[in-house]
Amino acid sequence: MHIDWTAFTPWSAAIGGVIIGVAAALLVLVNGRIAGISGIVGGLLRPAPGDVAWRLAFVAGLVAAPMGYAIIAALPPVVIEASYPVWRRLYQRPRRVWHCTAVAAFDRRHAVVHGGGIRDGVRRATHSRNLRVAMYACGAFLAGLVFGVGLLVSGMVNPAKVLGFLDLAGPWDPSLALVMAGAVAVGAVAFAFAGRRASTLLGAPLSLPKAGRIDGRLVLGSLAFGVGWGLAGFCPGPALVALGAAKVKALAFVAAMLAGMLIFEVAERARANGSDARQTGSSA
Repeated sequence: MHIDWTAFTPWSAAIGGVIIGVAAALLVLVNGRIAGISGIVGGLLRPAPGDVAWRLAFVAGLVAAPMGYAIIAALPPVVIEASYPVWRRLYQRPRRVWHCTAVAAFDRRHAVVHGGGIRDGVRRATHSRNLRVAMYACGAFLAGLVFGVGLLVSGMVNPAKVLGFLDLAGPWDPSLALVMAGAVAVGAVAFAFAGRRASTLLGAPLSLPKAGRIDGRLVLGSLAFGVGWGLAGFCPGPALVALGAAKVKALAFVAAMLAGMLIFEVAERARANGSDARQTGSSA
């Protein structure tokens, strides 16, 4: 094995990893969820009440990432030509507007509290619940979008880049090691902060996984994932981003991935039903 220095892209890899870490931090701190793409997509095959919107929003963010990245790349450079007094006036004006808006909002809320009835209370509660669901979906979409941009910047959407990292026998490209390092460094801080909280920044419950034992299912699943990643050069997240860029190979990968997840769900339900039937028979 020797390092392929011509393919080594340390800066884009590290920056992309940091962006991915920011996306993972955003999802856990706002939605209380782990940015595991397989788990997020697989959860859509077994939908639960209140657990679908944020998953769809996150996947939509991943698919929209190429468009967002193209828009950002096409933006002209920002040029600021203003003296300090101009900036000071621009700062003071929005502050006065915000003050007036806040006072008006307080007066309106005060009037509702003292003059509203049961109908207004129900309407406000419904509106608050819908607003909370929308905020969770927006947070998930933003996390997916940032995650996808990080994958694009790091080069993980490029199968050749991935295979160059996984092929230890040939010219080795260590770029993706820096992607992992950047993502883990940022994510570790966010998860340490989340671990000391009882809820997210929006008040949602934190759904953090607990450490479990290493069993045969975990080992076999990891091996199958690694083999598929090495054969295709895609894993679920980059494949969804590449799908947003209209790559035909990504479409084939995503279709096969969904088929595999569906087969697993059917097998798991059959196994659970068989186990229930055996327990019922033994108790009878």
